[in-house]
Amino acid sequence: MSYARVRTLILGALAPVVLVACADQSLVGPLATPRDGQYANIEARAAEGTLYQLSVYATTFGTGAILDAYVLDAFGAPATSGSAVFYYCSLHGNPAPSETCLTGGGHWVRYGRAGIIGSGPNQGHALMGFTESQPSGTTIGFRFKFSGQGSGIASAPGDNVADYTWP
Repeated sequence: MSYARVRTLILGALAPVVLVACADQSLVGPLATPRDGQYANIEARAAEGTLYQLSVYATTFGTGAILDAYVLDAFGAPATSGSAVFYYCSLHGNPAPSETCLTGGGHWVRYGRAGIIGSGPNQGHALMGFTESQPSGTTIGFRFKFSGQGSGIASAPGDNVADYTWP
């Protein structure tokens, strides 16, 4: 029996216990806040030990940004499959900070989908370039949704948000 199959069976057996043990707690809660305008990072956990992290950082070329969704399973191992769908916050057709969408003033617009990298040094990451150039000082909110697609890792809600401010 493969390691992945054993891990899936163990997770399936433990999931009901974890859910009952944490029934009085929020399933998703922020663990960090954006560090600064050049690099934003926030984490959320759907189950004990599972990590869904969104990072947004400047490209080394051009004027875009890199959207980086990173997923770890309950044992701390990087995801080997699944995908991330990235969204940006929009107000009247213009990019806006995440607060605008979180308070209902704007809406989330799907930007694109990227598969989880299954092996190598970037295992567990889903990467996508946000190539729309923005004026200096513009802040845009981003979020992602993780779809486990048989990975044994729970699909993440869309509460993983991060703001990025163009330099």
